[in-house]
This record gives sequence, structure tokens and C-alpha cells, in this order.
Amino acid sequence: MADSGWLQWAYLLATTATGMSIVMIAQTANSYWAAYKVAPQEVASFIDTLDFSIEENEGYDRDVSKVQRLEDKIRLNRLLREIQKIGDDLRDELSCLVLEEGATTLRTSSRLMWASKRSQLEERMRRLETLRMRFMMVYLGIITSIAEKQPLPPPPPPLPKQLPEKTTYTTPTRPSAKKSFDDLHRRTPTRRLTTQAIGHNEHVETPQRSGWAGVVQELQMSPRMRARHASIEKLMEGSSP
Repeated sequence: MADSGWLQWAYLLATTATGMSIVMIAQTANSYWAAYKVAPQEVASFIDTLDFSIEENEGYDRDVSKVQRLEDKIRLNRLLREIQKIGDDLRDELSCLVLEEGATTLRTSSRLMWASKRSQLEERMRRLETLRMRFMMVYLGIITSIAEKQPLPPPPPPLPKQLPEKTTYTTPTRPSAKKSFDDLHRRTPTRRLTTQAIGHNEHVETPQRSGWAGVVQELQMSPRMRARHASIEKLMEGSSP
């Protein structure tokens, strides 16, 4: 009876272990299969990031050359060499995974094992980004300390104050009445228009009147009317006793 009890426990434990192993194998296979499908896109992303890091290293070389202090330059060069070393290791590892250098097509074995390779590449890439950030922080700290030590330029001299120009206002004076009358007498009289210039008879002395009064006056002043009046006066003188 005791042996049968031990056998039952052994079967139970073996069944449980087998089930757990199957679950773990299934999960591992699933993760490897998912990594196998996305491997081409991820390896292309790794290669682009690495190329960008190499281009940034050239800019870091120029930044180091601008630093004048020897201790700061040695510190930056140490960080830069470490960045370059990790970048070179990543490039060598990626070159071993692809079919040709510079291509993005993975080997079959590398693609099947991409789940394990990817974690290693991600760890190195994270290390590379950390060093780059550290380099930038150190470089900015050096530039800031140099800028703080430099004396500030003297302020520009103040401009002379210019007083606003005072505008003088003169009130117009009213001319006196005596002066205006004197000027009036001194003025030359205005030239009158003559009837000859207009085209009338020279004997006309007064301006023409309007209406019947003007007509009667013109008839009285005409030579014919004067001759007739003279003849009438002679007849009247001759007829008188």
C-alpha cells in the first residue's frame, strides 16, 4: 500500500512537471517566433542608429578640439574613445548577423535566434546612448564654467541727454486804426473804366441808367434831339410879338 502511494505521487509530480515544461516551451517558442517575424525591421533600426552615432562622433571630435584646458580635454577624449569602442563592437556584431556587410538581410540562424541576440544588442545600444548623454553633460558643464570665468564686458557709456527745443510762439498784433487809414490814403486810386474803352460815345459822361429813365436821358443827350429843341425854340421866338 505504501509503494502504491509513492507511485501515485511520482506520477502526479511527473505530470505536473511535464505540463509546466510544455507551457514554458510554448511561451519560449512564441517569443522566438514573434522575434523571427520582426527581425528584419529591428536590425534595420539598429543599423540606422549606429550610423547616426558614428556621424555624431565626428561632431564630438570638433567639440573636444575647442576645449583649451588639458584636464577637460583628457576627460572628454576618454569618454569619446569609449563611445567609439562600443560603436565599433556593435558594428562588428551586426556584420556577423547579416548576409553581407552594409545589408539588412539576416542569416537564417541569426534570424531564428534573434530573440536572444536582440537583448544583447539592446543592452549595448543602451550603454552607447548613456555614454553619449554623459559626454554632452560634461561638455556643457565645461563650456558653462569657462563662460562664468570670463569677465563681463563693460556696459556702454550712457548717451548724453538732449533737452527738447523750446518753441517760441508770437501772438499776432492787431494793426492800429491810424496806420491803416494812412495806408489807405497812400494807396493809388483805382483806375476807372472809360466809356471810350468800352465802345460808347465820348460825350457820355455818366453811366447808363437802367429802364425808361435811361432811355429818356439818352434821347435828351443825343445831337438830333438838341438840334430839334433848338429849331423849336427859334420858331417860338419868331412867333412871339
